[in-house]
Amino acid sequence: MKTIGRFLIVFAWMSVSAFAADVTLFGGYQHQGKISLTDASSGTATKIIKNPFNVGVFGIRAASGKVWGHEETIAYTPNFIDTDSKAFILNSNLMVTVPAPVVKPYITAGIGTFFVREKGMQGISAIGTKFAINYGGGVKLMPAGPVGVRADVRGYTLTGVQSQKMNIVEASLGIVFHF
Repeated sequence: MKTIGRFLIVFAWMSVSAFAADVTLFGGYQHQGKISLTDASSGTATKIIKNPFNVGVFGIRAASGKVWGHEETIAYTPNFIDTDSKAFILNSNLMVTVPAPVVKPYITAGIGTFFVREKGMQGISAIGTKFAINYGGGVKLMPAGPVGVRADVRGYTLTGVQSQKMNIVEASLGIVFHF
């Protein structure tokens, strides 16, 4: 059943991206803020993430629109809260872009979901599925031709992480394919 669910998510996302004006393949890093996690089964074990390490993130973004537009993101982080957890990230954002010919700065904001699971058995860093708000901006450099470069910085706020909010900063760099 999990395989069917994953297929439907990918199929729906790819259907949306078929109408995209540009597609970005990106990679970057995320830095999570301080958070305290307690093991729900025992109620005693606490893991405080004070200074988490920066973790890698990679994915694909599909966007459309000239000035006002939208963007869909699907991404993966193999070491999310710690080395024991991984996250799949789905976002849907509104974008406002300056319609310049080569250098195109933009701002973006939207909502999404983080699917966080622990590698192997269920553990303290497997926080489950969390609603997220994201905001940020960046710039697309589109010289002559259909390929360009994109730099992006975003902030995420995950709600309901054991009655806390989790803040994340993400910086990424990608290759843009414009259609």
